[in-house]
Amino acid sequence: MKKWQKVLLEILVGAFLIVVCLKLVELWTGVNPVDNLTHRSEALADINEVAAALTQEMEKGVDGQVVLFVGDVPEDDLLNINYILSNLNGSVDSFQMHAKMFGIRRIDFQIVRSDNSYVYDAYKNGAPIPADRPEAQKLYEVVCNILDKKLGDRPMTEYQKELILHDYLVEHCTYSFGSETNDNEYRAYGALVEQQAVCNGYAEAMALLLSCAGVENRYVVGTVSSGSRSATENTDAVSGEQKLKKKENHAWNQVKLNGTWYHLDATWDDPVGEKDILSHAYFNLSDELMARDHIWKQDKYEACPDMSWNYFYRSQSYFENSNDLDAYVTQMVMVHPYGTLECAFSKFEMTNTTLQGLSTVPNLQSVYYSTVGNFSFSVLTLYIN
Repeated sequence: MKKWQKVLLEILVGAFLIVVCLKLVELWTGVNPVDNLTHRSEALADINEVAAALTQEMEKGVDGQVVLFVGDVPEDDLLNINYILSNLNGSVDSFQMHAKMFGIRRIDFQIVRSDNSYVYDAYKNGAPIPADRPEAQKLYEVVCNILDKKLGDRPMTEYQKELILHDYLVEHCTYSFGSETNDNEYRAYGALVEQQAVCNGYAEAMALLLSCAGVENRYVVGTVSSGSRSATENTDAVSGEQKLKKKENHAWNQVKLNGTWYHLDATWDDPVGEKDILSHAYFNLSDELMARDHIWKQDKYEACPDMSWNYFYRSQSYFENSNDLDAYVTQMVMVHPYGTLECAFSKFEMTNTTLQGLSTVPNLQSVYYSTVGNFSFSVLTLYIN
C-alpha cells in the first residue's frame, strides 16, 4: 500500500470513529454535539433574548415546535417565560431541556397560537382565519362590530380609545367565578362573545381590543388579595378597612399612553354585587398604587411611574381636601341630578362627619364608599335620583 493510500485510510477511519463517538454521545445524552457547536455563536444569553425570539416566531404565526439554543438561562426563568411574552400571539405550552454541551443547551419549546392572534392578524392585515378555527372567526366578527360602533373612523387619542373600550367591556361582561366545563371564561372569547369571564378573559379582551385599536399594551399575570376591593352601602356614612384574605391568581393589563405605562384592571372595575357599578378605580394606576393590593414580578414588566393619565386626574375629579370634594359633588349633582357620580380623594380621611355634609345635597339618594386597596387613595361612588 502506498503511503498516501495509508494516510487516506487513516483519515477515513479517524472520521468514522469520530462519527461513531458523536453518535454514541447523542444516544447517551440526547444531544447532538455538532448542533451545539454549530449554534454556539448564536446562543441566546438571557431570558429576555429567549422571549424576544419566541415572540418573533409567534408573530410569524408559528403553532408548534420552536427550537432554540441558549446559554446560562436559569430553569426558573424558563418556567416563567409566559410572564414576559405577549399573550395576544400565544403562549408556551411546554418545553424540553436537553443536556448542556459546549456551554449551551438546546431547548424545544411547544408553542400554542391563540385565537386572539388570528383575530388580530385578520383585523390588521386582512389575513384569512383557518376554517378549523370557528371560535376565532366568531371572535373576529364581534371585535370588528365593537370597534366599528364604539370607535369608528372618528379621530381619538389613545386615552379616549382606552376609556371607551374599558367602559364597553365592564358594561357588557359579567364576572364569573370560573367553570370546570367552560374554558372560554378564561379567554377573550368568553368576555366578548359569551360576555362572561374570569380575570384572564377580561385581560385578554382588553389586550385584543386595545391592540386592534392601535394602543400598545401588555398582559400582566400576578396575584391579589381576595376580597380586598369591595364597596359597602351606608346611607349615612361608610368607614372601616377592607379585610385582606388569601392570595389569588389574577391578570390585568398595562397600557402605554404618550410614552408612559399605566396599570389597568378591568376586572376590578367591574365588582360583583355592586349594582352594576361602572368603576374607574383601577384605570391607569402607578406601580406604587397598584402594588398595595396587586403583586407581580415587576422586573418582568414595564415600569409605571406616575398618575398623569389616571382617570380621576384627567377628569379633574381627584381631591386632596374635603371642602373641594364637597363643592365638586354639590356642583355635579346640580348639573346632573341623576345617574352615578365617581370621584377620588387622598390625604384626608373620609369619616362620618365628612359624609354628613354630602347627605344635605339635594337629590342625593345614597353614598357608596370603596377603597382602592388599603391606602389613602380612595374612590367615592354616589347614586343620584
